[in-house]
Amino acid sequence: MTDEVTLEVDTDDPPESTLIVALPGPGMAGISATQYLIEQLDLQETGHIQANGLPAITPYADGKPYHHTRLYSERDLECTFLTSELPVPVQVSEPFGRILLDWIDERNIEEVTLLISVPGLEPTDELCYVASDDYRESRLADTTISPLHGGFLTGTNASLIARAMDTSLRVGVIASSVDPRLPLDANAALRLAEGIDRLYQLNVDTTDLREFADRTHRHYEGLAAQIESQREQEYDYGFM
Repeated sequence: MTDEVTLEVDTDDPPESTLIVALPGPGMAGISATQYLIEQLDLQETGHIQANGLPAITPYADGKPYHHTRLYSERDLECTFLTSELPVPVQVSEPFGRILLDWIDERNIEEVTLLISVPGLEPTDELCYVASDDYRESRLADTTISPLHGGFLTGTNASLIARAMDTSLRVGVIASSVDPRLPLDANAALRLAEGIDRLYQLNVDTTDLREFADRTHRHYEGLAAQIESQREQEYDYGFM
């Protein structure tokens, strides 16, 4: 199965020297963060990636299909966003990551920032990182983002950070805690969006995302309260 995985990158515009990547993860935090930044920066889709040898998905919105893995950029912005809604099974993540790395090398990309979400990460309201030495020196020296103290990365994230250990490619993984019970953790997305905004000085207004995160939090809190109330009613038999 792994030998059959191929990627076809369709783009006329070369990516910028910095690539900001969001792949599917718990709470859809990375994808939601990048999508918000893309919309606020009014970036244009400049290409897409097709994957062969993986389970096919075609997302859609308002009845209109779109590519699952897309590239966004703008002439005056020194970074390109790569956002993907394609789940990559662990057993094929190594060839997927290797092929993506080959494309990164061909395009002379110098820096990659990966946005990930980690269930139960402490402290829950702060960002953490795993990064190559040169990424840490060039991008994180003046930030309050703290290092992840122990563990391991898997899949495409692992492939990219491993390449950075032995080459001049700078790679940083920026992680946010996520509530695994939520299909969409908007607070985690907000933390990632604000973190990227500060790292790259994008000057994006995150007010709308913050308000959405507050509404989503209240919504899920209300649902949890309703479920707890129903449970109490089911088990409250009273006294005879």
